[in-house]
Amino acid sequence: MSEYPGSEYSGAPVLISGNEVLLAEPAIVPDHPFVGREAELRICRVAWGTSPDGTKLADNGLQPLSFRLEGAPGMGKNEIVYQIARTLNKPLFIIQGHEELTPEDLALLLTPTPGADYGTIPLQLRASPLATAIHVGGLFFFDEINRVPERALSPLASVLDGRQYIYSAMTGTNIGPRDDEARRGFRFCCALNPALSNAGYVLPEYIEQRTLPAIEVQAPPPSDLRRIIETTLKPSRELLDEFEAWYAREENHEMSVRQAVTVVNYVMSLMHQVGDPNPGVFDKVPRSLFGRRR
Repeated sequence: MSEYPGSEYSGAPVLISGNEVLLAEPAIVPDHPFVGREAELRICRVAWGTSPDGTKLADNGLQPLSFRLEGAPGMGKNEIVYQIARTLNKPLFIIQGHEELTPEDLALLLTPTPGADYGTIPLQLRASPLATAIHVGGLFFFDEINRVPERALSPLASVLDGRQYIYSAMTGTNIGPRDDEARRGFRFCCALNPALSNAGYVLPEYIEQRTLPAIEVQAPPPSDLRRIIETTLKPSRELLDEFEAWYAREENHEMSVRQAVTVVNYVMSLMHQVGDPNPGVFDKVPRSLFGRRR
């Protein structure tokens, strides 16, 4: 057996309640500059009980809160979580919510052993990202949580109410923190798209009340959007000015950050083909570039 080495995945099994279990690998967090969202970051850090600068978890004896980010796709909910994980320098584990998720998907799965002779197909237990985060004291992010059927979310009750374990029906065991340090280090957050809630994908009340504060993530101010585009794509000042004039028009106020970056990326690619664009080039980008509006 081997111990989980902090933020690095060893690939060797660990013992959990007498069962050999492979732990999940942490997510690969993108390493790029983060712009804006100071108010949202402050609320998240207070909820999780970090130091004011977000570099370490505070040991204040208080139970951390499991915050919830709410906003349309492309507004930067994931980026907020990535920035918190980067600043804390702790492993981040992620589950992407979907309609086929089951309760056991949140705990332990039985999977083929990597590199084994598939004539016999030996199987092994593998911990979910959530079970791994609980066991080692990592950060956990449940994206699009309101896509998941209510039955599949039921194991979260024991994760979020202070018991801090998840039940595996397959093995009949509770998966909890491996030690006191892991118990103090575990943090949970989630994100949802309110449009899905309007379509009937709602969180059960006992989960909704356990994932507070609910933080609304809206479109950033134009000055922050300009800085995001500038740090992501590094366009010329003239092109940024042209984009700002176009974006300021009323019909573009519902554009997501991701859509805005895509539009500027397209125009920059167009410049490489035909040279500097004429004034008003953003008015001529194909409507298909926007996809569906919020």
